[in-house]
Amino acid sequence: MLNSKIIKALRPKERRYQVTDSDGLALRIQTSGVKSWVLRVFQNGRIVDITLGHWPELSLMQARATARRKKKELELEPSGSYMVRDAFKFWCSKKKGRIISYRDEKLRLEKYVISKIGSRQLDTITPPILIKLMEPIEQAGKQSTVKRLLMRTREIFDMAVNAGYLPSNPLAKITKVFAVPTVKHMASVDWKELPIVVSQIESLAPPKYKNLFYFSLATLLRPGEVVSIRLDWINEEAITIPAEFMKMKRVHRIPLTPYLIALIQEAKTIRKNKRSPYLFPGTRPNKHISGQALAKWLHSQTEFKNRLVAHGLRSIGRTWFADNDVPLEVAEACLAHVTGSQVVRAYQRGDYFASRSKILLGWHAYIQTCARCAQVLSQNPDKSEVSA
Repeated sequence: MLNSKIIKALRPKERRYQVTDSDGLALRIQTSGVKSWVLRVFQNGRIVDITLGHWPELSLMQARATARRKKKELELEPSGSYMVRDAFKFWCSKKKGRIISYRDEKLRLEKYVISKIGSRQLDTITPPILIKLMEPIEQAGKQSTVKRLLMRTREIFDMAVNAGYLPSNPLAKITKVFAVPTVKHMASVDWKELPIVVSQIESLAPPKYKNLFYFSLATLLRPGEVVSIRLDWINEEAITIPAEFMKMKRVHRIPLTPYLIALIQEAKTIRKNKRSPYLFPGTRPNKHISGQALAKWLHSQTEFKNRLVAHGLRSIGRTWFADNDVPLEVAEACLAHVTGSQVVRAYQRGDYFASRSKILLGWHAYIQTCARCAQVLSQNPDKSEVSA
């Protein structure tokens, strides 16, 4: 198929020639350099070439639209033809601001689907076309990507039906073609192994990553939320993170404990850019460090590779809550999750701040106990002498 770059690069030759686009549309290049749009159709038992206009007066998109209208006039194409891109734009207009993963979903669809078949008419898309698009992605081991692409593409076609673009959805059962991806949980360890993990952190991590590790473990925030912390979000009672910086788009308050206050003071001491508004500033002005900073450091250490990731720290805290009889609602609130049905949440609008304050005191005391054990072990490497 043609695009603007290809069209501009076409040069005249000794004889007239033409380059096809799709569905009978072609660009004819005269020896003089004039470029004309031509639609080839089968009419009255013979092939007919219909000149639609000249490029660049008639752009590629205009030529395609003109070709579709001409086919409809000649009753060679069913009326109501829409392109896949039209349905995608309709989906975007309805989903933007309504789904948390909108930006990622949109970029993924544009990369793998719209860039390939966006200019094709909706009623020409069949399951084999989409299957052929998905097979290389599946072969690359990206089963989860295939799953999400199929789900969203099917959703786009469902919405196209509701909008009157299509009479029915040809991709209604497309998800049954590919195997369901195996769910793989984030690498983590049991909370009882935390003393070992902490001892390794104490011996391996530079001050910057050590503080980032303990802060992530103490707050149980997601990695991207941790690095977004601004100094002006911290007051005497809590760290208050605005809704737009949280995954679930709800304001989240983290009760301050003496341990968390000490970590914040240490972070302020360690950071090189003292003028940055962020607790964990990056090298660039007014930017925080990457949300993947701790994850990359953990992955680079043999002791943690495939054993523990930054997001897995949340799992350590959550299992500690469960084994220490923390109520479900309070434990989930510590991780910025919600529980209960929509009706329950309509009435229960609190964030269990007082209860979480008490729970975090116990959780932070456990982290400190692990750290003290690690420091004792580092000072007494010979275990036989300690036991004696």
